[in-house]
Amino acid sequence: MASDASPVTVVASNPRFAALIQPGAQAQVLTADAQWAEGPLCLTDGRLIWSDVKANKVMSWKEHDGVTVWLDPAHYQNGHALDAEGRVIAASHGERAIVRQEADGQWRTVVDRYEGRRLNSPNDVVVDKRGGIWFSDPTFGVLNKAESYGGKPEQGGEYVYRYDPEQNHLVRLNTPGLHSPNGLAFSPDQSLLYVADSQLAHDFKNPKLAHSIRVYQVRDGALSNGKVFAEIAPGIPDGLKVDAQGNVWSSKEGIQVFSASGELLGKIKVTAKDTGNLAFCSTGSQHWIYITAANKVLRIPALVGGSRS
Repeated sequence: MASDASPVTVVASNPRFAALIQPGAQAQVLTADAQWAEGPLCLTDGRLIWSDVKANKVMSWKEHDGVTVWLDPAHYQNGHALDAEGRVIAASHGERAIVRQEADGQWRTVVDRYEGRRLNSPNDVVVDKRGGIWFSDPTFGVLNKAESYGGKPEQGGEYVYRYDPEQNHLVRLNTPGLHSPNGLAFSPDQSLLYVADSQLAHDFKNPKLAHSIRVYQVRDGALSNGKVFAEIAPGIPDGLKVDAQGNVWSSKEGIQVFSASGELLGKIKVTAKDTGNLAFCSTGSQHWIYITAANKVLRIPALVGGSRS
């Protein structure tokens, strides 16, 4: 069972925010024992999983079951997604790869190299309606021995990739203006891809480094017409999600929510040191936002569900 409620401060910048989350919402603390919680994902059986990256585990929570270990060791998995068959796709810092859990429970490496060189440390991952796997590959993980097995970056930069499982083909996407890709999310119709640029995380003392969300048009598996969608301050954007109405939800300073046009609608401030990611999960007409925030995983009732893209 979840623990006691935790206060939430809902700060509305636009009256439309009241249609997304109730002003008096409370957060349930599912755990406060993580070392660094990330990559939340709701499974088809109603279970929530998340990466406790620095503990090298993936944890699980389900109503009436509480928190249990789902995968140990997890090879420093970070972001998670589901494919059309309901299989878990994970971005693995430790394996420097995108990996997939098969029906028998075993994990298989989907892709770990581009042009013969090892990937950096895949961070976040999304799957499109055709089965394509899109992922970010910054160097944050491989350069941090608390979040990986360590190593040397081989790609000469930080990029976004798309992998086609049917063709077994990996493409490095053209993303001018993007420095350090992190969280990824599609618009509901998958015509747009939002990408967190977390360059500032490499040196928080240098305010000239990027800390923004960029948006790209998606067509035929390629990206074009990239531009800054929103600047995130304080801190950096990390995990991103899009709701069913097309609003963009970004971690850092709690959760910041933007309309599809980039207007700040409001913020959800939680009692946690930092927020890394979030996930939408729904049971019937009941919608929930799960937030991974440093040592905590929180659950907040919402008035809108996530995009089905």
